[in-house]
Amino acid sequence: MGRRSDHSRDEIRDMAVSAAAKIVEKVGYQSLTARKVASEIGYTVGTLYHVFHNFDDLIMHVNAQTIDEMAALIQRHIRKKRNPEVRIRTMAEYYVQYATDHPDRWRLVFEHEPPRSLATPARLKERRDVMFEMVADNLRELSPESVSHEVEHTATALWSGIHGICILALTGKLYLGGAFSMVKLIDTLIDSVINEFRRV
Repeated sequence: MGRRSDHSRDEIRDMAVSAAAKIVEKVGYQSLTARKVASEIGYTVGTLYHVFHNFDDLIMHVNAQTIDEMAALIQRHIRKKRNPEVRIRTMAEYYVQYATDHPDRWRLVFEHEPPRSLATPARLKERRDVMFEMVADNLRELSPESVSHEVEHTATALWSGIHGICILALTGKLYLGGAFSMVKLIDTLIDSVINEFRRV
């Protein structure tokens, strides 16, 4: 086992978050344990709890990293798109791609329920609503005359719908066959919401 002095507190934190993310990718988030993370990085479980408040704290740091990766993927692909509607569709496309490529990490973000007494890390707070903010920014560009509450309401409804279709499909609870597909359903949703938004 490595000694605590081998790495700084920040280095151990980063190592543990990366190791936990890899474990989730490999065996699923339900199999993630502090012991597995500690073993992966060569430290004791006790060392982990000198860096994180508890296991929930570690998971929230993993989730923050997942959101950062997902947002970076989306931003990389919408950066050169000039049309805000195209950017929204591209956001949905790569959101679905990330969820499909990394289903356990994606589900962990939304299925982990930490105790209310545990403070949410600042990094997670900053990134948690990033998808809604990107959608809202593009809706404002689509309809600059729209009032703030209309934009926020539409952004929340649209992204919640996209997320709902995605999670139902990836958990096998959404019938997909024939002319139906997750992508086509999301396209239909975007068409409907954007057309209605433009009429407001």
